[in-house]
Amino acid sequence: MRKQRVFPEQRRRRRRDNEPRPHRMNLRLGDDEKAAIDTAAMLARKTPSSYAADMAVAVAMNMLTPIPTTYREELRELIEARTALTRIGANLNQIARAVNSGGSVTQEQLDAVLERVTEVVRRVDEATIVNMRRRRPR
Repeated sequence: MRKQRVFPEQRRRRRRDNEPRPHRMNLRLGDDEKAAIDTAAMLARKTPSSYAADMAVAVAMNMLTPIPTTYREELRELIEARTALTRIGANLNQIARAVNSGGSVTQEQLDAVLERVTEVVRRVDEATIVNMRRRRPR
């Protein structure tokens, strides 16, 4: 007898107008691919079949664009750099406010901000170069 799988807090897929899905497709997966889908489905609280169908349809209908791991790392780097630039902007505003209200700013404070700006600009430059090389026609 086949062992029934239990998925925590499964949700049934909601269909528009309760439209049935009459078509069936079969996939052949390797062990690592199956394990990846099982894990992702469990995290999404769906069955593996439902998860695979939803993802395949989303990609096919251009509602989801898969991002390779290298792109994800680059995107993470750009997001971190953007966050750092936002913080730097806040620091510069605080310095400007202090100077404009008659206060003074030490050279150490200015050097710290300048060092951080230089580091973030370097990171953004590196990510931009990687992106430009990837888009260059071969």
